[in-house]
Amino acid sequence: MSKLSRRTFLRGSLATILLPVLEANGGAFAMAATGPKIPKRLVFLAMGYGVNAQNWFPSATEIGTDYTLPPLVESFQDLKGDISFIQNLDSPRLNGPHAATANFLTCADTKSVPGRFTNSISCDQVAARALGAYSRYSSLAIGSSRGVDGHGGPIGYASWGPDGKPVGLQRSMNDLYISLFGSGSKSKELKAKLTREESSLDALLSNAKKLNTQVSYEDRDRVDEYFTSIRNIEMRLSKAQEWADTPYPDAPYQMIQKLGGKEGIELVLDMMVVALKTDSTRVMSYMLPTAPILQDIRFRGNPHRMSHQGAGDLDPNKPHQQRDRAMAELASGFIRKLKETKELDGSSVLDHTLVAYGSSLRQGHGASNGPMILAGHGGGGIKQGQNIVYKPREKHLSDLWLSMIRQAGVEQDTFANSTGVLTELGFS
Repeated sequence: MSKLSRRTFLRGSLATILLPVLEANGGAFAMAATGPKIPKRLVFLAMGYGVNAQNWFPSATEIGTDYTLPPLVESFQDLKGDISFIQNLDSPRLNGPHAATANFLTCADTKSVPGRFTNSISCDQVAARALGAYSRYSSLAIGSSRGVDGHGGPIGYASWGPDGKPVGLQRSMNDLYISLFGSGSKSKELKAKLTREESSLDALLSNAKKLNTQVSYEDRDRVDEYFTSIRNIEMRLSKAQEWADTPYPDAPYQMIQKLGGKEGIELVLDMMVVALKTDSTRVMSYMLPTAPILQDIRFRGNPHRMSHQGAGDLDPNKPHQQRDRAMAELASGFIRKLKETKELDGSSVLDHTLVAYGSSLRQGHGASNGPMILAGHGGGGIKQGQNIVYKPREKHLSDLWLSMIRQAGVEQDTFANSTGVLTELGFS
């Protein structure tokens, strides 16, 4: 494995750096043993604190394909034919701005039980149940590295399981690196480790069953949550055993121990491209962290408090607008690399992928008409290049999630409070 400097890796195109490695592994990792020749993938990029809407959204009067990109999203200019802006997606169950992050991919009422935070399964995990059988990981849920981004419930989480609990996350670059390329352990050693972990899990399960006969009715919910967490771990271990004999793809660079700021986020996004290209997973979510962006611009304030400030006119020196521009550059860079990365038949990864990049918030803590860009072609049939402006309360955010998971092959007619798919984008 060749050693690449941090600067060389980040400056180079993912297509030129990774493709020689990935094409060499193409027969083993470009597709699973079963399933479609070129799989469809879904990616959800969540922002915790919204955007400066006045300089982020295209004009509501420029509907269709003839629209001008606002200043904060100019980095998408060369991708206009691969993306669409979707305005006025409503989230009726959103209980105010402080539930925005937790509600984003679930569209659930997080206050359905008085005095208690609750949630339901997020759309990425619905997709993972249908698409996950073909890959090493049913999904990869990447959390904010510091766990402080966003609003509502356990912050820093975008992905939620069927029990309404956060899905186990990769919070560091090293965790993600090991998940994609392994730790160097041989198959025999890995199986032995998994067996030890399963034995420990059996002991925990036995203790939990004994505990269940001793607790009061009032504590039974907590014990049930404990059982659920054990079952989730059990499922992950079982899948890890199934894949223990399948080699990991070769790592295109050595593990980078520490990388902060915008470059750190970019490296995570680059590893996500690798994960999709090698078919390590077909469903990914990433809670884009705000703190590293602010670190780069040397803003010492509180990112949550900043989100309460009004949007205001365009001002390149305002920290929240610098944040929005930098975040857009990262998202557009990720999409661009998906477009540059080729499949074995010459098409691009972006041709078979849908990427949602957005939030349930606007700058100033507005909880309506959150920013949303849909990128990619989802295997065909998607009508990109549009600025779509729905009437207020006409379409729900859950309609987009339903549209995306159906396009990826999930046989489901509803999700959360959806009313139907977004036919304007070609979904059916």
